[in-house]
Amino acid sequence: MSVELLDLLNDYKIICYNDDATYRWLKEKWEIKSYLNTEFIEELESDEVAKILLGDDSFLQDVLHDIEKTKILFFYMNREMDNLRKKKEIKMLLPNFDLQEKLGNKIFFSKICEQLNLPQNKSLSFKEFPKNISDLFVKCKEGLGLPFVIQDSFGESGWDTSLISVEEELKEAKKKIKNELRATRYISNNVPVSVHVCILKSEIIIRGPWLQLVGLPELSLDPFRFTGNDTNQTLFTKEFIEEVVSTSKKISCFLQNEGYRGILGIDYLWDKNTNTVYPQEINSRLVGMTRLLTGIQKDQSIFPDLLKHIEAFDTPSLKEKCALLKNGEINLSNHGYSQIIIRNNRGEKVRVSKRLDPGIYKIKDTILIKTKQSLFVEDLEKDEVLIASAAHEGCLLCPGEVIVRILLKKSCIKNCKYALKEEVVELIDLIRAQIIVPVK
Repeated sequence: MSVELLDLLNDYKIICYNDDATYRWLKEKWEIKSYLNTEFIEELESDEVAKILLGDDSFLQDVLHDIEKTKILFFYMNREMDNLRKKKEIKMLLPNFDLQEKLGNKIFFSKICEQLNLPQNKSLSFKEFPKNISDLFVKCKEGLGLPFVIQDSFGESGWDTSLISVEEELKEAKKKIKNELRATRYISNNVPVSVHVCILKSEIIIRGPWLQLVGLPELSLDPFRFTGNDTNQTLFTKEFIEEVVSTSKKISCFLQNEGYRGILGIDYLWDKNTNTVYPQEINSRLVGMTRLLTGIQKDQSIFPDLLKHIEAFDTPSLKEKCALLKNGEINLSNHGYSQIIIRNNRGEKVRVSKRLDPGIYKIKDTILIKTKQSLFVEDLEKDEVLIASAAHEGCLLCPGEVIVRILLKKSCIKNCKYALKEEVVELIDLIRAQIIVPVK
């Protein structure tokens, strides 16, 4: 997520978990520190890794040197991480976690939309999952119709979201709900859209709207799992874009007045049947689009929003390369950009038989061959694939878990249609065939 900053900042360090090929070649040129994990049978989530690193005093003292002068940047946070950070007295390049949590709550977001008089998809909220599931099912059925959608108020990347048609499905979905519960009317003919926002003291920067990749079976069996972003705007009219940007400004001004600074994402659901755009949620943190956006901006010599985010909390030491970067809008007239998360879309576990070490690849004779030792979008050509991250050899992946993340210097979505291009589907199939096998 943060690798694009390596050649832009002087006083910047990536702290990672694994001792693998990526870590070893990056540390030859840049300051990278690793926990030196060599056990790759299971891929840990980022919050689990962060808790391990923050909980090891000797490791922190070794890599941070002067904790009083250190400011840390998380790309995802939870309460446990924040408590560990406070215990170690490490400052953040982020708003305080209480504010992040308050504004990222889906139920609180409904109140924001009500206050701003924004259209809302019909929903019901519950402070906790009711003990009587039958009563809950009846309330949602009567209030929202069948099927309906339920999700945790703090869920992330769609892992907590379930489509409910019968009461038995509600019992199973309960396992994913850890906090408050929101149930919403199901919109069958929809397109998920997001904007990338950077809120500064005297400026609000809005990028997009862009497509989110959700509900595409080639990437994940789960219809609600987040699987990437695409800059393709051929589905949008000028009026649509203006409406989303206008709504995003209203929401962002509210958040600015609440004291929020830095990057966040706002998700929308476009009901194609009624041509209504519903604000869905705020992701009050750095988001998946941040990685792609930073790469795009460097590729087009634009000063990255991620650096402006950091400047909102600190005065970073910038390298000479930043002097060549300008403020400006992204130009998509020549080609688009996309990032794709390829998940295990089988109904069973799979094993990674071969790791695609991150870097830039080309397809030669139906095989991906590494051509460049780089993780920068600016080094990517239109006919190449940037492997941003990949599961390790020998790793067991459950249904829905990430196999590989890729970036393309082109759109992966068909023009004027919410579907993957045939060439991209072929690429996804090729990657799966090359690196995973079923578990016998």
